Amino acid sequence: MAGLVKVITGEMFSGKSRELARLVRESLSMGFRAQVFYPAHAVRGSWRDIDQRLSGVDGHLSLHPVPDGQAQYIAAWVRSETDVVAIDEGQFFSDDIVGVVRGLRRQGKLVLIGGLDQDYLENPFGRMGDLMCLANEVVKVHAFCAACGQADAAVSHRVARESGQVWVGDDYLPLCEDCYLMARNGQAMSLFVD
Repeated sequence: MAGLVKVITGEMFSGKSRELARLVRESLSMGFRAQVFYPAHAVRGSWRDIDQRLSGVDGHLSLHPVPDGQAQYIAAWVRSETDVVAIDEGQFFSDDIVGVVRGLRRQGKLVLIGGLDQDYLENPFGRMGDLMCLANEVVKVHAFCAACGQADAAVSHRVARESGQVWVGDDYLPLCEDCYLMARNGQAMSLFVD
């Protein structure tokens, strides 16, 4: 019997990893065996990392940092008795993540994936768009805008002066579309000048 793929996506600080951890805990409480994979280079060393969120959890659980986000390691490391495969920071995995996830679903696994759907410039991030197309279910979660506090965030605004699509850290703010456009246009807001 074929498995299922569920993608949890949204901007930074929206609760993607929290929801992924909750689903893993729920699966374990029902007696399922789970393996959790995350790119080793995306570990921040904070409570927000999936390995920290699941530390001390009882049940059949193993955590796997994947070198350089190479998805083929996931396919090689998933055990036949595993019921649930959780993948955090899906945007950082190599392009073959789509084929790996498709293969796991065909093996009857429940595959849970958390990741950013877009980068700080509103471009598709990694293969998350492809994974959302492959998914049986997509859940998009949102933080409140860090600037106005009144609207759902739509973008992970990078406040670090780094270029390039990948920058791992907490140097982001979840912003609604209006506040993001103001920040991009250099309009001063108290949040950005503190």
